[in-house]
Amino acid sequence: MKISNDKNLSKKIAAAKRVDDRNKDISAKDKKNQNKFSAANAISNNKVSDGRGQRQKESVLTIFKGFLTPYWIVFSAMLLVIMVLNLLARSESFCNSFTANVLPIFLGSYGRFSGLFPFSLGEIMLTLTIPIFLTALTLIILFFFLKGRSGFRKFFKYFFRSLLMTALSVWLIMTMNCSIPYGCSVLEVKKEQKTYSISELETLRNYLVEQCNTYAEQMPRTSTGKVKYDTSTSDIKKEARKVMQEMADQFPRLKGYYPDIKPISHSVLMSQSGTLGIYFPFSLEANYNTMMYKMNYPSTFCHEYSHLKGYMQEDESNFIAYLACLRSDDIYFQYSAYLSVLYYVNNEYYSNVYELDPERYKKQPAISDKVSDDSVFLTKEAKEEIDEKAVFNTETVNKISDDFTESYMTHYGIEDGLASYGRVTDLLLQYYDGILY
Repeated sequence: MKISNDKNLSKKIAAAKRVDDRNKDISAKDKKNQNKFSAANAISNNKVSDGRGQRQKESVLTIFKGFLTPYWIVFSAMLLVIMVLNLLARSESFCNSFTANVLPIFLGSYGRFSGLFPFSLGEIMLTLTIPIFLTALTLIILFFFLKGRSGFRKFFKYFFRSLLMTALSVWLIMTMNCSIPYGCSVLEVKKEQKTYSISELETLRNYLVEQCNTYAEQMPRTSTGKVKYDTSTSDIKKEARKVMQEMADQFPRLKGYYPDIKPISHSVLMSQSGTLGIYFPFSLEANYNTMMYKMNYPSTFCHEYSHLKGYMQEDESNFIAYLACLRSDDIYFQYSAYLSVLYYVNNEYYSNVYELDPERYKKQPAISDKVSDDSVFLTKEAKEEIDEKAVFNTETVNKISDDFTESYMTHYGIEDGLASYGRVTDLLLQYYDGILY
């Protein structure tokens, strides 16, 4: 029995061993298959990863190639030029050199082109901004509904590309014709700067009052008392160009070509804003208000022409216009010169004297009634015409205009804004130093 049990045990052990061996073989095969599967997955994942990376590279290259078109190359070049010029505009010496040497070339080319049009090209450009803005706004709204249409997408793309390039071109022109000239050194009448006394200001004020009173008596007048100024506007323009060119012996930048100063068709709106003339840097045009009193023509034309030559500060343009008009042999130009600065100087004297010593102010020569009538911006008839034709409220237009001008001047570093016009008094005090006192 014992021997028999040992044989059965041996058989059981052998059978168990065979089962164990088979399990080991199966385990080994499973492990091998698992390794193969893992390797295959790794290869597959690597291929997927490589595919994604390739697609990303292709996407980046596609975007990059999209900006290598002639349009974007020109756009980038213009933007770079604008950035460089605005950086250089911080240098006073660069601004002086550019305005003296480069601006005349631009005026002689682009300025001649805009001068070919009998109307104000700048006024047309400004007027078009309203429909262009409304069109752009409409297209943006429509895009959400029509973006699936290829024809609309194509029009949308070319419209905004054109708009973007136009805006960039205007920015470049404004930089060259406005920003850089604003960075020029201030006009110096005398090298030595000094503080002037009330007595010297009084002498200047009285001289201007006496000159105005004298000229007022010499002017031929209509039955209503207005100055009879029969000279044609075209002849006034010619005389203004002539005297401005003659001023080049004192201010060299004033030499060279002068385009025709142009009338503004929206002179009613211009009158409501209290504007006699305006310079458009983006079209290189000098413009004037056709509704202002004609005695303002000579000084206004010369004032705007000085802006055209790069004298952007209002007090400097007032001063140059004053001297230019006095150069003329035309008594209307001479009278216009004195009228253009009289109230700036008188107001300065009044503010410094009247509150402290009103009797002193009253003792000075008085401004005649004729001079007061001749120094108006608009005649009574012109005001009535404006009231009839006005679309907007005059006070609203005037406030918007003043706010815009103030912000515009502040942007270019003129901290006193509209008050800067009155700084012509300082230049006149310097000019007459050694002549009147």
